[in-house]
Amino acid sequence: MLFFTSNRSGGQGSWDLYMARRATRKDVWGPPTNLGPVVNSTEGQGGPKVSFDGSALYFYSLRSDGAGQGDIWQTPVLPTVDFNADRKVDLTDLVMLIQNWGTNDPRYDIGPLPWGDGKVDIEDLKVFMTYYEKANPPAQP
Repeated sequence: MLFFTSNRSGGQGSWDLYMARRATRKDVWGPPTNLGPVVNSTEGQGGPKVSFDGSALYFYSLRSDGAGQGDIWQTPVLPTVDFNADRKVDLTDLVMLIQNWGTNDPRYDIGPLPWGDGKVDIEDLKVFMTYYEKANPPAQP
């Protein structure tokens, strides 16, 4: 996983944080993804650093929405489990994960850490099921 700053068009404003992934060191980098409005603001962001355990992204932001100028921010690094982006974690997403079983597709390689381990396998299913169970709690008798 590579986090970087860019002022390319299509961002939230000035300098935005982006992420790109590749399954292994020998693979090509996937397309950069803007980290969106939760991380980026209309002012500049930069200096992305991932925590040692991979659970948080630290960065600075020049946003002036109450936190001051040039403050250090952090956000959790979470896997994307809504594979079809329909805002639901459901059986359709599970089928997509299963269809990519054994591949090194970084879209489905979400475990044990959000950037995966190079193969879609049981580790990814464990992560997916954690989010699936939160989104679809069992019915109470």
